Amino acid sequence: MKKVAALLFFAMVAAAAVLGLVSCDEGSDEEIAVGVAFPLTGVSEGLGGNLKKGVELAVEEINASALLGGTDLRPVFEDTEGTPDGAERAFRKLIDEGAVSAIIGPWSSTSTKRTAPLANESKVVAISPTSVASPSGITAPGDFIFRTSLTVDKLVPEGIRKTKAALKYSKAATIVNIDDTFSVSSNDKVLEELAKYLDVEVVEKQSFSRAKNESLPDLAKQLRAIRDSGADVVFVSALSPGRQGVIVKAREMGITVPLIVIVLTGTDVAEAEKELEGSTEGAVTVTNWVDDSTPQSVDFVGKYKAKYEEDPDAYSARSYASTQILAAAIARASTASPEDIRAALQMIGPESALDDTIFGKFYFDESGDGVYSSVVRIVRGGKFEALE
Repeated sequence: MKKVAALLFFAMVAAAAVLGLVSCDEGSDEEIAVGVAFPLTGVSEGLGGNLKKGVELAVEEINASALLGGTDLRPVFEDTEGTPDGAERAFRKLIDEGAVSAIIGPWSSTSTKRTAPLANESKVVAISPTSVASPSGITAPGDFIFRTSLTVDKLVPEGIRKTKAALKYSKAATIVNIDDTFSVSSNDKVLEELAKYLDVEVVEKQSFSRAKNESLPDLAKQLRAIRDSGADVVFVSALSPGRQGVIVKAREMGITVPLIVIVLTGTDVAEAEKELEGSTEGAVTVTNWVDDSTPQSVDFVGKYKAKYEEDPDAYSARSYASTQILAAAIARASTASPEDIRAALQMIGPESALDDTIFGKFYFDESGDGVYSSVVRIVRGGKFEALE
């Protein structure tokens, strides 16, 4: 039904374009307001700032190009404070007061799950650059929620296939933060996939509880059990800075086997190394993006460094990509109507994919989640290298 509606929409847009009725014609001096909802204060302020930088760079490039025929994107930033409550407040303000055509955000899967019903009910497109939990309860129930990150349903199976081939493990342990939607979803998928391998035994399952604004609890009991279990790999499902803390504490307690961390970022590596030098050596990431994963990524890194005089992280890269993808949909729709933008996003499918994103070839699946190639790398000397 979604595809049929989208096809009918494009037929109408084509007819409107012939009559000169679309709103983003060349020479237009109009603006399209786009909400941006990220954590700009609180414990996640740093990553929120990087997400903001990615959007700002993309908007600068889009407005300097002819993509929207002279129409500019105008970002309207709101602070989610790094909490689901804050994300809901930010979304309500953008929808009720900002008159936005779309919203880029929020950051976490927990916050995305909270704001999804609001976006669907208000019929305002929302694109999360970084939510990766299972589609259930997030993108699956409605038409207006999109995510550009690979979800755990896509990341984990490929990650396990590649890591098992390279590391040849037979005994695995898991540790998960049970207070986070992404982490639980990731851990559930890890266990589901490992169960498919007859030559892999899960010898220990551990968990901890850390809300986003709380400090990391003592992990000695959990990591001692993992250390003594005989596991030859440990799968870690947690958000930053939780996964950084697990890495450091695991190494302090003498766990030397590879830590396979779902969506480990360069920022995580740098922060863990500050706390304990060498702690990330041999850690493996199963993730969406690293700085040299595509030629477009290398180009993005150069432009980001020229503008901000620092290296981008995975958060700024994914918010940059989300803004570019949204702009491509607006260009295809030739209108600022949220319903038309939604239809244009839905039409970015396998046969009409975007070929030049920093992820490489990109399209949305039926749930509104991004599809492209995952990245599996190992940390050597503080840098991501190919896992072979």
